[in-house]
Amino acid sequence: MSDRSTLLEFGFPEARVDKALRATKSSGLQQALDWLDEHAGDSDIDEPAETAEDAAGGEGSEAGVAEITDDQAQSLVCNECGKQFKNEDLAQYHATKSGHTDFAQSTEAVKPLTEEEKAEKLEALQQRIREKRETREKEAKEEQRRNELLRRKAGQDTSAQQEKLKEQQMLKEIESRRRQKADDKLAAQKIKMQIEQDKRDRADRLAREKAMRDGGGAGADGAGAAAEAAAAAAPAPSMLETGPPKVAAEGDHARLQIRPMLRSGPAQPITHIFGADQTLKDVRDFVKQELPHVRHFKLSTAFPRKDFDSHHDSQTLRELGLVPNAALILTQ
Repeated sequence: MSDRSTLLEFGFPEARVDKALRATKSSGLQQALDWLDEHAGDSDIDEPAETAEDAAGGEGSEAGVAEITDDQAQSLVCNECGKQFKNEDLAQYHATKSGHTDFAQSTEAVKPLTEEEKAEKLEALQQRIREKRETREKEAKEEQRRNELLRRKAGQDTSAQQEKLKEQQMLKEIESRRRQKADDKLAAQKIKMQIEQDKRDRADRLAREKAMRDGGGAGADGAGAAAEAAAAAAPAPSMLETGPPKVAAEGDHARLQIRPMLRSGPAQPITHIFGADQTLKDVRDFVKQELPHVRHFKLSTAFPRKDFDSHHDSQTLRELGLVPNAALILTQ
């Protein structure tokens, strides 16, 4: 009996049998049954085969191979379980499934299956197919569940990593603000120290200028200079409070120290002795000779504060209170 006849006797539809034999190239009953088992759920499993010749060829190729060669033998019997089989293919299929190896030929022919037996056998095969399908679906669901767990774990790991990075960034920002606050505090301290130093320098400078104006006699002792320096540290009184500077009547000379405060930076002070009756214009001419690159400039005194304009040029140094000595600031 051919594989096709055997499968048809098992109750498989003809279309399924032909497809199974063609797909397995009629390589045996076991392969055909496995193919039917694997493709039982295909949507087109019951559609007619493409050509009838393939199925017929498959049947012809198996003819004689599956038949029992002994003329006296009508079937094969499994000595281990007692089951009887029509041909070698069925016996081989049973051996593969059960692991039994002890078979013998029998002269007793296998009775044809009744319709009820065929239906029962087909139902049993279909039940096994359903069980295998359920097993595959269960395994697929389990695999899907494992994959979902892995995905969630990966997501949790990613979230934890993101939280860790966020925490590290926050700590960096806190440390940066702390350093910035410390730097700001240090800068404020430096500015305060610089202001105090500027006050001391200004007091020293004003004390020296006062000493130069008063000469060596007036306030020769250091107590007068120290008192003047202490007074200079406070804001200078305005002209309204002190009144115009007194004109020094004594002395025939004016010793002037001119301090250039140029845009390019402070320059070396220039000291020169003028006649008390020389005018401010004479001083301007002297400056132009000493500093030819300075074309336009202004002269002023720092303490008391007084700016000299062009209308002062005709006044004498005595009248301007620059006798016997004074310090002039030159600015551009």
